[in-house]
Amino acid sequence: MKAVSVEELKTDMVLARTVTNDKFVVVLSENTILTDQHIERLKKLEIPAVFIKDEFDLSKNFQQAAAVVKKDSAFTHDFEKVSKLADQIFQELKDGTSARKTTAKLAAQILPMADNHASINYLFSLAHMNTTLALHSERVAIFSGIIAKWMHYKWEEIRTIVTAAFLHDVGKNNFPEELIIKRPEKMTPAELETYRGHVKKGYNLVKNLGFDEPVPTVVQCHHEQMNGGGFSKGLSGEKIHPFARIVAVADAYDNLTAEYEGETKKTPFDAIKFLTSEVYAVFDPAVCVPLLTRIKDSLIGSTVTLSNGEKGRVVFYPKDFSAMPIIVTEDGREINLNQSKNFSIVSYSTD
Repeated sequence: MKAVSVEELKTDMVLARTVTNDKFVVVLSENTILTDQHIERLKKLEIPAVFIKDEFDLSKNFQQAAAVVKKDSAFTHDFEKVSKLADQIFQELKDGTSARKTTAKLAAQILPMADNHASINYLFSLAHMNTTLALHSERVAIFSGIIAKWMHYKWEEIRTIVTAAFLHDVGKNNFPEELIIKRPEKMTPAELETYRGHVKKGYNLVKNLGFDEPVPTVVQCHHEQMNGGGFSKGLSGEKIHPFARIVAVADAYDNLTAEYEGETKKTPFDAIKFLTSEVYAVFDPAVCVPLLTRIKDSLIGSTVTLSNGEKGRVVFYPKDFSAMPIIVTEDGREINLNQSKNFSIVSYSTD
C-alpha cells in the first residue's frame, strides 16, 4: 500500500483504503478500481492523496490482501476458501444445479469459524469489502453461527442455522447488481415490490431443491419483526421461527456495517446503537443481548476518533445496557457518549 497524490492517479489503480469527505461520508470504497470519473470526482472534492494498492497487495485477491493488515491470517485464509465455495454455489443456482452438496460443504467449513471466539473481531475488517450477494451471505452465515453458539444451540442446530443463513438472500440471485446493493429506503415502489418478493422466491427455490425444514421457513421469514411489522407473512413474536430471528439480527448487523457510497461511514458502534434501539420492537432480545454483549466486550480498549476530531480509548460500557461506551480522551477527560449527544464515533481501531 502506498499514498499517491490525486494528481498522479491513473485509471485501473485500486484503492487500499476507503475515501471519505470531511463529514465522513463515503466517497469511494476500499477495493474500488479507479476510472477517469472517479479521479475527476476526487479532484473536485480537493482530496489531496489516497492510498493505493501496490504490486504486493495486488498479487493476492481482496480476501488475501486483508491478511496484510489483519493479525489472524488463518481466519482470512479460511474466509477466502469459503468465499470460493460461496461464489460456486450462487453460480450453480444460476445454472439450475442443485448446489446442495456444495452448500453442505460450505456449512461444514463455516462451523469451525463460528467456534472461534475472536471471529467477531476479524469480521469487522471484512464487513466493508465488496458487497456482493455471495460475500454478504457468507458473512451473515458466520455471524449467525457465532450467535447460535453464544445462545448454546447444539452443533447440528448450528449447522442448520448456518445453512439457512447462507441461503437467506438466495431469492435475489437474479436481481440486477444495482438493486442488490441499493438500500430499501431508497428504492422506488416497483423496486421495493421486487425486493420484498425475494423471501418468497428464495423459499420456493430452496424447497424445490430439497432442503429440509426449517431451512425454507427461515429463508422466507428472516425479514419478519417481533412487532409484526415485517414481511412476507407479518408474523410476530413466538410465531417467527427462532432460527429466523437469529438470521434477522445477523443480516441487519452486516447491512449496518457495510459501506455504501454517499452515506456516512458506519462502525460497529453505529450497529450497536441501532440494534439496541430496535430490541423488542423489531429484533428478539434473546438474540440481541448475547451478540451486543460480546461485541461491546470486544471493543473495550479500542482507539476511537470522535466527530470533533478528538481521539480516545473505550474504557467500558455502562451496566444498564446503554448503547454507547465511556471513553477517555488523550487529555484524560472521561466522556459518556450516552449523555454527550454532540459527539459520535467516526472511526476506530482494535490494534
